[in-house]
This record gives sequence, C-alpha cells and structure tokens, in this order.
Amino acid sequence: MPDRLDVWVDGTHAGTLERTGDRIAFTYTAAYQHLRSAPSLSVSMPRHVARHDDAAAPWIDNLLPDSDAVRARWAARFGERRPTAFGLLRHMGADCAGAVQILPEGTIPDDAGGAEPVTEAEIAAHLRELRRDDSSWAFEQHGGRFSLGGQQGKFALTRTAEGEWHQPTGRTASTHIFKIGIGGLPHSDAAELVTMRTARTLGLAVAGAEVAWFEDQAAIVVERFDRVTRADRIHRLHQEDLCQALGLWRASKYESDGGPGVRELADLTVAVTSPRDLTQSRTDLGRAVTFNWVSAGTHAHAKNYALLHSGARTVLAPQYDLLSTALLWRPHEVRHTARLAMRLGGEYRLRAIRRRHLERAADDLGVEPDWLVDVAYAQATAFVDAVSDQVAAHRDLIDAATAQTFVDGAAQRAADVLRTLDATGPTADSPGPSPDRGVWIPPHTRGGRVVPGHWRTRPGR
Repeated sequence: MPDRLDVWVDGTHAGTLERTGDRIAFTYTAAYQHLRSAPSLSVSMPRHVARHDDAAAPWIDNLLPDSDAVRARWAARFGERRPTAFGLLRHMGADCAGAVQILPEGTIPDDAGGAEPVTEAEIAAHLRELRRDDSSWAFEQHGGRFSLGGQQGKFALTRTAEGEWHQPTGRTASTHIFKIGIGGLPHSDAAELVTMRTARTLGLAVAGAEVAWFEDQAAIVVERFDRVTRADRIHRLHQEDLCQALGLWRASKYESDGGPGVRELADLTVAVTSPRDLTQSRTDLGRAVTFNWVSAGTHAHAKNYALLHSGARTVLAPQYDLLSTALLWRPHEVRHTARLAMRLGGEYRLRAIRRRHLERAADDLGVEPDWLVDVAYAQATAFVDAVSDQVAAHRDLIDAATAQTFVDGAAQRAADVLRTLDATGPTADSPGPSPDRGVWIPPHTRGGRVVPGHWRTRPGR
C-alpha cells in the first residue's frame, strides 16, 4: 500500500507525494492543474504534466538540511528508522522553503496549528545550544515544524507586527531565518552579515539581513524573500533552488561534482524567466557572478541561487547565503588556494582567472563583455569602502582586531582583482545612485588608455 503526503502551495492543495518502496512520485490534483495563476511545484515538474516520477525524490530531498547530523537527529526524534526525505517531511514539512507545506494525507493547513510566543531568554538559550551542537535546529519544546536547506545551523521564526517573535507550529509561516555562522570558522556570522550588506550596497538584489541580540547571544537574522504580508496575513511565495529546478540531488550542487555552471544557470534563467523580467534577471545574475568572483565567494553553488515563482511569472530570486572568504582567510590562501563553486569563463582557481575569463563568462551569461568587465571594475573599486562601512556599523558584533582583518582582507582582494583587470589608474567616488540602476565606472586605465568615469547601464546584447 503506497504511503502518501499532501503538498500544499500557499494554502492550495497542489498534489500528492506517493512512496512505494524507495520510489517517490508526485501527482498534481486536477483542480490545481486547471488554476490559471498557480505556479508549477518546480521547473523540473511542470504543471501541465500530471505525474512526475524521477524529479520528485531529489526535489523534496533539497527541502531538508544538507547536514546528515540534523537529519539523523530529526529521525531519532520522530521514531523514523531511516532519515529519508519523505519520512522526515511527514513531521517537519509544515513550513518549507517557498510556498510549500508537506503534511500527512488529509491534513488541512488551517487545522495544523498556529504559532507560540518565544521569549528572549528562550531564543538566547537556543542560540547557545546551536553553538554547542549545530544539529540542534528546532525549538523542540515548541513543536517547531520548519525545514530549511543548507549546511550551517539555523532556525526560523515569525516576527509579528508588534515586533514579537513566535515559533510557527503549522498554519503560520515563518518570516525570518536565524543563523549563527559556520561551525569551526570563527567570525563567519559577522563575515556573512558584512558580505550580504556590502553586496546590497554595490547594487545586488539581496535578502535583508541584520544582527539581533538576545541576552548575550548574537544572531544574524535574515528576512525571508519568499514571504510577504498582505492584509495582515503572511503569504508564502513559491521559490526553488537551482538543484530543484534542474532535478538534481544536493550532492551535485558544486559544478565540480557534476552540478550546473554559469552557462547552465544563465540558460535556465532565460528559459523560465518572464519576458518582461528577462533583462533584469540577466542583469542581476551578471552582478551576482562578478560579485562572487570579486569577493572570493567560494560557496556560490547551485543551491545558493534560486528562482522565485509568482503565478506564471518567474524571476531570479534575491541573493542569499553570500560569504566573502577574503574576510576570513589569509590573503595568500585566497590568492593561491581559493576555488569558485562555478567556473568563471572555464576556470575555478582565483589565482588563474584573468580578464579573458570574465569575457568568456559574459558569453556564458549572454551579456556584453564590456558591461560585465565594467561591473567587476565598479564592484572591486567600491568593495573596500563598502566593507569598511559595514564593519563600522556593526562594532557591537565585530571587535577591533576582527574588523581590521576584514578590511585588510577586502583591500587585498580588491587590489588583486583590479590588477587582474588592469585597473591601475586613479579612482573616483560614485556621483550617487543611478535612477535606472546603472553602474558607475570610476576613471581607470584600460590597455594603456585612460577611461573617464561614466555610467554604464546596458547589460545584454
């Protein structure tokens, strides 16, 4: 007898997951297939095809934490003999990434519970526990039922209109993700915060992030871009990461492990993005790819890019999980050992990447080479000041020695990038934000020729 779970998308019953032995299938309901404005569960499982056998298993697996320790802990908590995605989501699927809720067959989301207030002391205690054991994701005493992808320790809460924190226990969607950084990598929480806010300063679309204190415990609190409040109700917006969209298992998130590269990412974006959003999505993707090179963001793999679905409209999601290793590693480690998660113009190694690789990457992305190079110039030129500003703004989190390490690392990395791009001329401050999100290119030399400062706005060809 098959085992079944119901799949809901923003409160609408979309279909059923069915497990027969080790095989997983997903079948849309006829009613959901006929909804004009409903998004497909995945690009890899289009709505016009009723049943999907191959893509369902990796898709639901990617909803869960990457950490095997977290999965094992959840399996033990709920008495599951094996930590399978199907078995774990039966218990932890009420608040997943995107608009998805996965519930026992016959369970209606409105009947599955609401949210419980969480005190500052409880949040502080959970942060301490998570720092001791980064597999301790859930507020077990509050019956938390969220599932998030990724490797590092985190948990999800809902912030009310009054600013109070609640633990969703079913019906209510979480609105914020609490992160403590990567275990074994000191100051990675601060580095992630600085990187994300720096990226936003440099013009990238990035999820909002801030530091919050609970007693003596700090957390990086990231606003979920897959949630929106309308008429006092939190709605779930559907999103999926690139592994899910391509029907890949999490083991293939790095290009070197068989996962997608920049060209595949760009081709998918072009194939699924709504025509009115294509230029912006291409621009956003180009900025993200160059920023991860400029900042030495070495874990920008397929699970750290996502698509945001709203009815028939699909766009590239804001960036998230950005981390500059230039802030954490010694400069010679960044220069000589760091490797990108996706090849840039055919090259992983930072030490080997030259201007020609960036120009090849432009071809992969489908944008003008000069535009992509100009974006890299602008980002590298502004990188140090942006990092310095963020460090200064978060001195409650970042001590003086760490602040100096961050700024020095950013300066060394920016110098390496500018040297690679032959940007040896004088620099100038941007004259201010462009009304059309253009890029200010400071004065520099290119091939021995002085290029005056200018705005550049044309991303595609």
